[in-house]
Amino acid sequence: MDSNPRKVRFVCISDTHNHGPGEGFTLPKGDVLIHAGDLTNQGSYNELKKALDWIGKADYAVKIVVAGNHDLSLDPEYTLKYKEGWSVVPGDVEACRELVASYASITYVQHSSTTINLPEHNASFRLFGSPDSPERPGQNWAFQYVDGQAAGLWDAIPTDTDVLITHTPPAGHCDESRHWQQGGCPALMQALWKVKPALHICGHCHDGRGAQIVRWNDSPEMVESVQTWKDPGAGNKKQSLLDLTGARHGPSLEIGKETAVVNAAIMSRSWGKGSKAFNKPIVVDVEF
Repeated sequence: MDSNPRKVRFVCISDTHNHGPGEGFTLPKGDVLIHAGDLTNQGSYNELKKALDWIGKADYAVKIVVAGNHDLSLDPEYTLKYKEGWSVVPGDVEACRELVASYASITYVQHSSTTINLPEHNASFRLFGSPDSPERPGQNWAFQYVDGQAAGLWDAIPTDTDVLITHTPPAGHCDESRHWQQGGCPALMQALWKVKPALHICGHCHDGRGAQIVRWNDSPEMVESVQTWKDPGAGNKKQSLLDLTGARHGPSLEIGKETAVVNAAIMSRSWGKGSKAFNKPIVVDVEF
């Protein structure tokens, strides 16, 4: 990160599930758009194209996308493991992956790193993105792992990561769910403590939408304190803004000591848990 930090505005979304701007939510202005997975319901070619079309046209300097467990046709290893689980067969995986690659304005990240440069802000940051989430017994989903794979999987996150995007949240932080019996991933929480990125953007657990500022401890307890964000856009027309620069009567994020965990789920309820309802995107201001 630059020794003279510049403010970057992130617009964070996840779990749009076939909905775009004007279909339950609007996109605020910003510098970087992040989608943390579940663009679709079943990952078909047509569903993916609809989502990628509106993301591709969105007016941001950088647009970053990871997949989620519903985006079946982006997972070349997806199989139907359980007879009693969801039995959707994916579309043409190669065609869907080629479709994603055809959108030059979108940076698609699949369990890998990249460096994002914003010359107009004299800023850059190192990013790691992953679609993976813990496997739930008896269910067939994409990009899922069993407990024994978790630690090795998240060891791949480089220690110089500034912005982490994962579809799953870490265990105990922004992972509330009426849909899953378990919440986020404990191994990801361990990796988060080791890496200490400035931002961790996630989704997956719709009821966990929100943000927490986690201050790390160097002891085995890991967490020294947690500050829960109060959404200034709740119940009104204001933006759901999380300011980490200290410009709006609050402390700035202490990079290297604190991580802002942001669950940016747009769909506020999981399937079968009531009528459709939508959250606002979460806008995050941070200095790099």
